[in-house]
Amino acid sequence: MTLRVRRYRFDRNPLRRRSDRLETVGVLVALALFLLSVWPAAVAGRLVHEGGLYSERTGPGIRQPTTATLVRDAPGSGSIGETRAVAQWVTPAGRLTSERVAAPAGAKAGTPVIVWLDGQGEVTRPPTCRAETLAGAITMGVLVMAGSAAVLITGVRGFRRLLDRSRQAAWETSWVRACDR
Repeated sequence: MTLRVRRYRFDRNPLRRRSDRLETVGVLVALALFLLSVWPAAVAGRLVHEGGLYSERTGPGIRQPTTATLVRDAPGSGSIGETRAVAQWVTPAGRLTSERVAAPAGAKAGTPVIVWLDGQGEVTRPPTCRAETLAGAITMGVLVMAGSAAVLITGVRGFRRLLDRSRQAAWETSWVRACDR
């Protein structure tokens, strides 16, 4: 580890080539860009968090639970999981509605199920929980940081490969000159 750190430091070592100093500058630029990528990661995480907070909202006019009653038996006799079955409920506007909704597999007609309705009385997804919102925001931030790290690492490797080619060419030229003497 110490050798890797010492490889990229600025000093007046006469054995350090111009390409070594360029490589150090490239690594420092990549490190600075990685540190700057914290800002876009935070912005992306915040946007996902705000979207999650919006999908957590409940209440009249946004999203609210309603108890529906199954009209027919749900398919799947005694199996575990959910299926879709026809249920009836009264919307907040007082209108009787029936539609296929998620229900426990094998549930009998007359079983109450919770249906989430949006502001217009249409069936919508249930709200997300706070843990899902936070997990999504953190995941997005980490993915942005990982993506920028991958791009920067690839860039540094490509830059080093170019420098290594020029070093190899200079080495070959030096050997040819040494052999000609």
